[in-house]
Formats: sequence, C-alpha cells, structure tokens
Amino acid sequence: MKRLSLALLLPILVVGLALAAFLFITPPVESETIKNALSRIGVYQASAPTEIRVYALARGGRFIGDDIGGAQVTLRDSVSGEFLASGRTRGGSGVADLMTVERARTEPISTQDAAVFTTTLQLDEPRLIQFEAYAPLGAPSSANHVTTTEWVVPAEFGENKIILEIPGLNVEVVDPPTHFLPKIKPPLDIKFRVNVTMICGCPIGPGLAWQPQNYEVKAMVHKPDGTSDLIPLEYDPTAPDTAPSQFIGTYMATQSGVYDAVVFGHQIGVDNAGSDRVTFILP
Repeated sequence: MKRLSLALLLPILVVGLALAAFLFITPPVESETIKNALSRIGVYQASAPTEIRVYALARGGRFIGDDIGGAQVTLRDSVSGEFLASGRTRGGSGVADLMTVERARTEPISTQDAAVFTTTLQLDEPRLIQFEAYAPLGAPSSANHVTTTEWVVPAEFGENKIILEIPGLNVEVVDPPTHFLPKIKPPLDIKFRVNVTMICGCPIGPGLAWQPQNYEVKAMVHKPDGTSDLIPLEYDPTAPDTAPSQFIGTYMATQSGVYDAVVFGHQIGVDNAGSDRVTFILP
C-alpha cells in the first residue's frame, strides 16, 4: 500500500519541481507584452487623455468665428452635473464654399478653418456629457443658449467632434437709439434703421448667399395710449458706405410720451428669428 502511494506521489512531485524551476528561471514578462495580450483579448486598461473639439454653427449659416466674438462653451457631466471644462471658440467661419458644397446626410460637415474650443479629459469609459454653447459673444442682445447631450468615447475608440447649431438672427436697432429724446413735439417722423445678419454675422444682400427677399423685418411700436402700430422695414440698397444687412422704415409718432418699439426679423423657410428693443420719448 505504501509502495502504491509513493508511486502515485512521484509524478506529482516531478511536475511540481518542474513548475517551480520554470517560475524561477523564466524572465518576467514585459508590461508592454501584457498590454498587447490584453488588447488581443479585448481587455481595456487605464484611463487615457481624450481630446474633445466643440464647434458652434449658425443655423442656415457658417461657423461662429472670431469676427462675431465666438461662442462660450461649457461641458458638464450629464448625470451628476459636475463641471468639466469651459472656454471660448477661436478661429474662422469655416471653408469659403461652406454654403454651396454638396454633401450626403451621412457625410460630416467640414470643420476646416472653423472656430473651435478644444479640451482634454481623462476617460476610462464612454461618458455622457452635456455641452452648452452661448453665442455670439459679439452680439449679446441676440445671443442664444443651446444645450445638447452626447456620448464621448475614450481616445482609442474614435474622434470626439461636437457641433452645436445656434438658431437665430442678429437684430440690432441702429436708429433711433434707445431712450431717444427729440425736442420737437409730435407729429414727428421717427426714422428706423436696423442691422440684420445671420447669427454668424454673415451679411444679407443681393448676390450673397442670404437674399433680402427671404427676410421679413418689422417694428411693433407700442404708443403712450396703450395701442400699437406695426410697420414693415425694407432692405436699403443705398445704405451708408454701401453696407449690406440694412433695413429701414419711417414711423409717424403723433402722441407725446414714451414709445416702446420692438423690432424683429424672421428668415422665411429656415425658422430663424431675432429681436431688439428701443424706446423714444416725445415732449
């Protein structure tokens, strides 16, 4: 019985001694070799710096660049609300033929020469992030907030390029200035001049990508007696310095007191709109 037990134990001892010798003699496996092996079997290791690029694109227009102040961009964790990054887009309005280039819906829009905010986060797995843009910074009275939520993936899985579309029009009343105080008693003609552009600052005018006939601009004048008048404003082809984007009209004020004028523009067929407001006071 003892001989039989020794006969069974002997092979086990031999295998054990061989394994011990292998462990002591074999050099340690390099960490890079381990990483490669883990990669082959689909095991993901530590977090990696991941670049995120954020752009602000005007609805029906070009990218919002430095010429209109750019966009303020903020990133937060979509679940916890944790602040992640913030900054301003810097750069141009994109390629010159952005408005005429043809592309399929599945083809990404070109961001070449476009203003961008770039940040880097440490990610070890996809993260749901809330992106907020406020633009344009150069026209705060017409600026809009836009928020979207997107999954961002670690760098090794692909590029993270986020484009936020900013709706609206830049509408700025040039004349009359707000709190205008003419000394002449009514009746008095009040001259309106309004600068209207795309939210990217792109001009409106004949021969341009944005034609004047595709825009409606009006002034709603609230009179001192509580009633209101609505007057259309027309494109001015003879504006000072041949400037584009100018819409003009004349309103006959017949009452003394405070007038509140709301001017608004609408781009037909694109659902872009914008507004500005001024007051004038007649003696």
